[in-house]
Amino acid sequence: MSTDVEHYAWHAKHLLEQAARGDYTAWSLSGAMEVVANHYRSNSRISEGQRDDLLSAAVRAQLGAITHLPCSYSRDQIAAGMQFLAYQIAVWAEPREMTARRRQHFLVDLDAWARMFRNDMHNISLVEQIEERAAQRREAEIEALRANVGGEPSQLILTI
Repeated sequence: MSTDVEHYAWHAKHLLEQAARGDYTAWSLSGAMEVVANHYRSNSRISEGQRDDLLSAAVRAQLGAITHLPCSYSRDQIAAGMQFLAYQIAVWAEPREMTARRRQHFLVDLDAWARMFRNDMHNISLVEQIEERAAQRREAEIEALRANVGGEPSQLILTI
């Protein structure tokens, strides 16, 4: 049976891989970042192997984000946001003594910057969900019109 920290690391990696494939990229990134943010400062450390796996998955997710996120979202912001995630992953694996030696505000600032990127991903995901529901409503309206007219779209255009 795996430990909680192994499960959290697996879950974050799974979500990053989803983002890399373009499978709900913004939602997946937001979720992965939430998992990492909620656990990287805990007393449970991930192994160096888990860290390396997560960092590799984060690089692939960054490439997926560049490809699949809206063009209106800055590629520089993607790079910065993924760098913050990478820092959190690295801190998750480091010994507590090393974390304790960091400057007082380092982790607080890291959390804030990573959270802003995570919020952006969450907001993009919400917009995508709204747009998906709007498309479903449009399709339902078109289907209702087709049923009332009794024809194909080309016939619908001709009858209007």
